[in-house]
Amino acid sequence: MAVQQSFDAVFQRFKNGNVLIQAWGDYDPGNPLITKAAITAFIPTVEAGNTAVTDDDTDLGNARGVRNPLVFEIGVTNPACLETRTRGIVNYLRSDPDNNAFLTSSKKVNAILKKMRPNYPKKVPGTPRGSGKSPSEKSFAAAVGQGKAVITIITKLGAAYNPADSNLTVANMTTLVNLIDTENGNVQSALENYGESNQARLKLYKGPQGLEKRRSAILKYLSSFPGLTKSDHYREYNQAIKGT
Repeated sequence: MAVQQSFDAVFQRFKNGNVLIQAWGDYDPGNPLITKAAITAFIPTVEAGNTAVTDDDTDLGNARGVRNPLVFEIGVTNPACLETRTRGIVNYLRSDPDNNAFLTSSKKVNAILKKMRPNYPKKVPGTPRGSGKSPSEKSFAAAVGQGKAVITIITKLGAAYNPADSNLTVANMTTLVNLIDTENGNVQSALENYGESNQARLKLYKGPQGLEKRRSAILKYLSSFPGLTKSDHYREYNQAIKGT
């Protein structure tokens, strides 16, 4: 992830600058945010924030990894997903074109099937996944309602609805849709955790006592040494935080 790599790079360069600071005997600022002790204590906090984002991102990926194959077709790897089952129901109902109830129901289920496949617009650059419910998540949430609508339609057919594939039965369709509903909840919970950890990390970097403010204050302090911005301390620190 480019965003994650950017945070990691900025943090690593900040740590590189701290190595210099800790070695300077004449580094003794009055600002409590940028003392040697304060920076030393701040670094593990940022590390913990970065780790929390990574962990929550992994949890989100795992939750989606469980949920996604239950809903939409992924090649031929998940033949029992909701989309494939719904397609099978349409085919089964169309197998008896002289049955008006089946014919009418096939049209209704097929209309639902056409709405089922998600259409994802391009993600806005720089938008974190935890910032809100994405179009893809809305598609997965809608799938539950669509599945329930299909179940309602085939339930009304009564005993006449008797597909050869047990995955298409009312009972097994109901089990699947309930499972999808549960997994949607797990994904949403993981999304919220990921969004919260992202916001917490952003505060560590850009907040009033964050990395960027401390880095800027350190540069201002070092530019007060003899030679100002041409002093050895300023130039060495500036190079370290820029990665040059």
